[in-house]
This record gives sequence, C-alpha cells and structure tokens, in this order.
Amino acid sequence: MKKFMPFIVVGIVAIFFVSTYFDKVESALSDNVLRLHVIANSDLDSDQNLKLKVRDEILKNADDIFIDNTDITKAKENVRCNLDKIEEIAKNTIKENGYDYKVKVSFGKSDFPTKVYGNITLPAGSYEALKVEIGEAKGKNWWCVMFPPLCFVDASTPKMDDDALKILKDTLSEDEYNLITNSDNANIEIKFKIYEMWQNGKQKVKVLLKR
Repeated sequence: MKKFMPFIVVGIVAIFFVSTYFDKVESALSDNVLRLHVIANSDLDSDQNLKLKVRDEILKNADDIFIDNTDITKAKENVRCNLDKIEEIAKNTIKENGYDYKVKVSFGKSDFPTKVYGNITLPAGSYEALKVEIGEAKGKNWWCVMFPPLCFVDASTPKMDDDALKILKDTLSEDEYNLITNSDNANIEIKFKIYEMWQNGKQKVKVLLKR
C-alpha cells in the first residue's frame, strides 16, 4: 500500500486543481448565462406535449418580452419585469389546450446537470434561470439558454449562432471560452461529468459531516 501512496497523493492533488479550475469556469458561466427551464406536470405524453406548447408560446413572444437583450444585466432585468406576462402566456396556453393546471413562474438560481447544446458544453452548476412549473411539475423538464440567445435560434435543435457565440466570447476568458466550445464535445462532456461527480461527492461528504 505504501508504494502506491505517492500516486494516490498526486492523484488527489491533480483532482483538486482540476476541480478548482472547473469551479472557476462554472462561476464565470453562472454569472454570464441565463437559462429557461420548463417543467411538465407529469411524464404522460399529453403533459409532455403541453410543456412543449407552453415553451413554444413563450419563445414566440420572446421579441416583445426580451427587448434589447444586449447584456446579461439587461436580460435579467427584462425577465424580472415580465414574470407576470410570462405567467399569463403559460396560463392561456394551458387553458387553450383544455387543461386547468396551475402554473408557477419564478426567477432565481437553479441547479443544472452538464448539458451539450450543439456546439457548446455547459458544466453542471447553479445558474440563474426563468423557471416555469406546470401543475405538479413532476415530469421531465426542458431547458435552454436564453442569454446568450440560444433558445431563439432553434428550440428543437439548439445551437449557438455566431452572434450568440460572440457575446459569450466577450464575457469569458479565452481559456474558458475555448473549453466550452471545444470541437471534441464528447471529450469535454466526459471531463465535465467527472467534475459533476466530484462536486456531488463533496456535497455528500458535507451532508455526512453535518450529521
């Protein structure tokens, strides 16, 4: 066991430094990315279809709601100022489709897993998000990036266009930008997944220590 100890120590130190770097990337992205999160009432096909209809109506009205989304501060302000309007859109869509589900619209921090959006990969972490919860909100959820404007390019097959990528590039360091836009998405997704597992492990340790 002793002969392996140096390798174990080196491994732990390496994981620590990699985790610290990814923490920095996640923090920078969390400060500069705004996400949309729509949660269905249940996993029934009818509820999942309704979720997508609510999503489509919100995105269809995006130009009126999210005027002049030139920076993240403005984007967040627009969301806060239009929560009632977004809730009204969701309620009307639900009613028009023959349902009487309640709907809750909120804005704040939400936890997200690692996610690939076409040409970018976002690490797991806590992001500011516009959350739309339909009914019991126990079904599969749908999410995308509202700022930079990924949702509004193509909701079904999201991929950042050049303008959205430029906004992201202007707000991140060169290393951070290159990391999440790495052409080898499979490789970077694996790295982020390992980071996600590391973070989950740290959270479990914290919970155990509190007991």
